[in-house]
This record gives sequence, structure tokens and C-alpha cells, in this order.
Amino acid sequence: MLGTYFNQFTDAISSGWNQFWFQRESPKTVSCLRIVVGAVALIYALTFTSELAIWFADGGVLPVDRTYRLTGAADPSARVFYWSIFYFARNSMQLYVLHAVGLISILLFATGLQTRITSIIATVFVLSYAERAPMLMGVLEPLLCPVMLYLCLAPCGAYFSVDAWLRRRKGDTLEVPASFTSHLATRLIQVHVVAFYWMMAFAKLGNPVWWNGEAMWWLIAQPDNRLVDLTFLGGSEGSRLIVFAWSHMVVFFELAFGLLIWFRIWRPLLTTLAVFHWTGLGLVTGNWEFAILMIGLSLAFAPWESLEIASQDSASSQQQESPAQEPINAGV
Repeated sequence: MLGTYFNQFTDAISSGWNQFWFQRESPKTVSCLRIVVGAVALIYALTFTSELAIWFADGGVLPVDRTYRLTGAADPSARVFYWSIFYFARNSMQLYVLHAVGLISILLFATGLQTRITSIIATVFVLSYAERAPMLMGVLEPLLCPVMLYLCLAPCGAYFSVDAWLRRRKGDTLEVPASFTSHLATRLIQVHVVAFYWMMAFAKLGNPVWWNGEAMWWLIAQPDNRLVDLTFLGGSEGSRLIVFAWSHMVVFFELAFGLLIWFRIWRPLLTTLAVFHWTGLGLVTGNWEFAILMIGLSLAFAPWESLEIASQDSASSQQQESPAQEPINAGV
């Protein structure tokens, strides 16, 4: 009996593992994610435009040699490696030529033109922006770069893209078949997003200001990057209680999202709550690109399967109701 139990146990684990990773899925989800990620990547690259030469040219703040010294890459014993295509550009002209190529490739990726090629080129450029000066990285790059790498694995230009429009113009109206790489890319993004949620939540749990509820006030009070001024919430006892409750709700939501998002019944609710969660944090902190990316990546969990299930349920209910509405002698 014990041997039978362990056989069933291992079979259940292996079947669950295979069902989690090794399925076929429609490319609609990754195509939708391509638009969101491509738009955020384009905004991210555009932020370098005005000060590209000031930062990265030979006479700038962070020329290549200084970046090597600061990161430790110049020391062979340090075993630190950073690579960027912008390391090959030394003057302003070379920097802006590469920058223009990068912007065009990211734009083509976002619109879905020759996506199999432009996804790889765009990912190389986004990684190059991040790796050119790692000391300038914030919270956006550790999430944006891996997600773009995951999308390179999937046919993310199959829908909602210029490639799909060109395919329809040629008369090809067939649905793009479900593929293993679409499912794998979606799963990798889901796991990465959940890990990011829990990383942020556990980091907050290690900080006393999140336990006593003062953390959101600290974010509201800083005047540098915020998009809205909510300092009036510190004016009365009741409004301060709102700020304290907001602090605790931020931690609770990030912990709950990482756990409950794997249950299909919770996904539409958590995806909706993520919009309000990240909109509020984006307005307060000024990290609106990161907020848009987190809202968009929440769509990796729910939308297409929810719409398809709802449409199938409505279609089956209509099919069940239609025979009952026919006259009894309709077939005579």
C-alpha cells in the first residue's frame, strides 16, 4: 500500500509539472504582452535621448573606462562582466546613431513587424541601455529585461501586429495554432512577476516603517518625483489613519497577489485590484513606467482565458435554450 501511495504521489507531481510547463497555448496572450512591454521599453529608451552624450560620451559623466572602474569590470580578479553595445560608441555621433537604431528596433517590436527578428534586436538594445551604466538602474530594468527575453521565445507577433495585418492581406485568415513556446513564455513571465511581488513584499516586511504604517507617508512627503501632491492627508487624525491603512494594504496585496493569483477564480479580481494598486503607487512615487509595466504584466494571468471561458459559457447556454423555444411540432 505504501508503494502504491508513493507511485500515485510521484505521478501526481510529474503530471502537475508537465501541465504547468509543457502545454500548448494560443499566442494571443504573448501578443498582448508584446504591446505593453514594447511601449514601456520605447518610453524607457526615449528617456536617454536628451542626455545620452552627457552621460556616455568620452567627455561625459560615465565614459566607458570610468564605468569599468566603478563596476569592477576592469579588475580581472573581480569576475564582474557587463556588456553593452554602447561600449563601442565613444563620441556623440556614434552614440546617437546607435540610439536611433535602438529606438527603431523597439518601435518595430512594439508594432509587431518582423517580430521574430526585431524582438531579439530590441532586447539586445534594452539590455545595452541597462548594462551601459548599471549603477543608474532602478526598479524597472530587472523586470523589463527578462520579460523581453522571454517574449523572444514566443511568436508574440502572431496577433495585434503588423505581421498579422500583412498575413491577412495575403489571404491567410487561419488562426495561428497554439504553441508550446507561447505557453512557456507566459509561464516564465508569470513566475517572474510573482517572484517580483514577493520580493517587494518581503523587503517591506523587513522595514519597520511598513509595520508601523508610516511608509506611505514617507513616499507622499518626498517632493522630488511624485506626480500628485497628497500631503494634505497628513492634516488630520482621520486622514493619517487612511495613510496607515494604505501602507498595510500595499504589503497585504503584494503578499496575496503572489499566492492567490495561481487560483483561476481570483485572477480577474486581483488583476483589477492591481490597476488601482499600481496607479496609486505610480502617482505617489513617480515610477509610472514601472507601474504601467506591472499593470500590463498582470494580464499574463487572466484576460484571454477569462474571455474565452465566458464566450464558451454564453454560447453553450444559448444552444441549450434554443431547442426549448421551438414549437413542439416544429420537426413534423
